[in-house]
Amino acid sequence: MKFNPAHAIFDGNMFVQLRGLLESITPPANLHVLDMSIGEPQQPPAALLLDSVSRHNDQWQFYPKATGSPRFTAAIEGYIARRWPEAAGLADASQIIPVPGTREPLHLLGHLVTASKPNAAALVTNPFYHAWRAGALAIGGETIWLNSGANQNFLPDLHAVASADLDRASILYLCSPTNPQGSVMDMDYLVDVVRLARKHDFLLVMDECYADIWRHSPPTGLMQAAALVARQDGIAGDADPLANLVVLNSLSKRSGAAGLRAGFMVGDRQVVAQYLKLVGNGGSLVPTPLLAVAADLYDDEAHVAAIRAYYDANFALVEKHLGIASPQGGFFLWLKVDDDIEFVKRLMAEQAVKAVPGSFMGLETEDGNPGAGYVRLALVHNAERTDEALSRVAKIYKSQQ
Repeated sequence: MKFNPAHAIFDGNMFVQLRGLLESITPPANLHVLDMSIGEPQQPPAALLLDSVSRHNDQWQFYPKATGSPRFTAAIEGYIARRWPEAAGLADASQIIPVPGTREPLHLLGHLVTASKPNAAALVTNPFYHAWRAGALAIGGETIWLNSGANQNFLPDLHAVASADLDRASILYLCSPTNPQGSVMDMDYLVDVVRLARKHDFLLVMDECYADIWRHSPPTGLMQAAALVARQDGIAGDADPLANLVVLNSLSKRSGAAGLRAGFMVGDRQVVAQYLKLVGNGGSLVPTPLLAVAADLYDDEAHVAAIRAYYDANFALVEKHLGIASPQGGFFLWLKVDDDIEFVKRLMAEQAVKAVPGSFMGLETEDGNPGAGYVRLALVHNAERTDEALSRVAKIYKSQQ
């Protein structure tokens, strides 16, 4: 049987590469393996989550609705109003829909713009989350990789992209706070990219799954930038203040509920309408009882503050063991090293710690691989395990200084 040859690109999945790198390495027998390679929340579920699941344990007999429920929509409207007050009311109810986490919609949004432009291109941040690459592949054109290095605060330099490439772009994938570096896009950056998306008529997809995992102050969001542009430019008639924009948010990180598979999409009303057609014919929907759980979680901020405190404690240990300042957001440490491949091999061989080489998260371009020379460590375990893991990491890290 023959398969789509374009899908061979998925053979380079970073975890497949990591297994291959470490399969011949035997860690020290006197140390238990500490896995810091996977960004999966490890803290116990919030009491609110457990209570909500037990309370909303009916309506399993009904098919879920792609548009969600009035209760869910109201919860998202309330969340937006609290999280980005300037954007309160910017989207009407038809522009807010539930999604089963962010991975599937990140991919499917690429299908919405397939063949929408001649000689089409997808603009994708490099290093990348695998779903962005899948969405880029779906447009059926070229993928233009936007390297994000330390010289640009780990953000893509959009003004380095040729105007002709922006014109043929169908979609742009961005993430703030960034994965894996934890950098945050400020208002000027976000306003600039909103204007670029409209000037060159491409779909801007903003992955904000780490929007509520921050250190000192809440990161600016794309909804705030859209609200500012609307105030500056004015909105004529029935013009959409979210034109060309989609924001994706999930409870996986915000509420430590990766298994719930629930979040929301808000954005351009035409894009949302087309997306509903797509998922209505072949997509996944959030079950109605779990939609009620998601509404409860989006209505509450206390459990999110507790989750942030959990990660803050872990990043305090980074400063203790490695003397490195914490990133602005997220729960990854993007550690600068001499050689990321050798560092990860030594970590397992000498200290029984599993991490991801940064070069496995990026692709080689004419300007190099922006992930090379970095190691990603997921600080998702409790403080005791994180303290032990970082003390082991420090032994390898300090030996290269």
